[in-house]
Amino acid sequence: MSDLSSFRYRITRVIRKIIAIIVFVGTWQVLVGNNVMSPLMFGNLPSPVEVGETFIAVLQKQVYYYHILVSFGRILAGSLAALPLAVVLGLIIGLSRVTEDLLLSIFDMLRPIPQISWIPVAILIFPSVEGSIIFITFLGAFFPILVNTIAGVANVNPSLIIAAKSMNATKLQLLQYVYLPGIIPNIFTGFTIGIGVSWMSVIAAEMISGKYGIGYYTWTSYTLMAYSETIIGMITIGAMGTVCFELIKIIEKSLLKWREEIGG
Repeated sequence: MSDLSSFRYRITRVIRKIIAIIVFVGTWQVLVGNNVMSPLMFGNLPSPVEVGETFIAVLQKQVYYYHILVSFGRILAGSLAALPLAVVLGLIIGLSRVTEDLLLSIFDMLRPIPQISWIPVAILIFPSVEGSIIFITFLGAFFPILVNTIAGVANVNPSLIIAAKSMNATKLQLLQYVYLPGIIPNIFTGFTIGIGVSWMSVIAAEMISGKYGIGYYTWTSYTLMAYSETIIGMITIGAMGTVCFELIKIIEKSLLKWREEIGG
């Protein structure tokens, strides 16, 4: 594909996305403006115009940005704590049948428990509310990374392992030059999923036990019947999650640049 064709393709995709957003917002405006109440009560929602006007006012309040920073900090702390631990445990479980028998059954039992169910336990075992919320975000990221790391180890090309062993590679060299490069895509897949789960987890935790954070802001707006601000909170959560996903894609592309060079 030529540079011009590639540019046109990217522009076409951007235009399609803009059209989709316009159609979505337009449909929202029509449903609310016509007070549609069946089958769903769209007439109870604030219109996009009302949300936009409120958003302009909210952007002038410093506390709004503080809520965003607090939630970002919790996600960063929880997910970055989960990443190395989940990768190390995933490697150990993936490479050792004994460790798999000892640990994986426990993780498989804990993994289906919703993060929101951990909130009472977290409040009991952590001396501060902040610690309990970060723990919930940690759990959200931990299990997807762990599962994907284990799957990545299992899917490493056996030919590469045999070739490395034929050259008398040590276990450390196998880990460094065969397994780790092979599982990086799986790690990033797990991390992307984990960040999404962490956002759901932190929002739920902030709604229940937080004093700051975008989840707390969204729930408080609802209880005060400031429904435009509730929608703003939801939009902010979506935007913050998107920013996290895009950052992960950039880092992944940078780390896996060598694969593109080999493919080229």
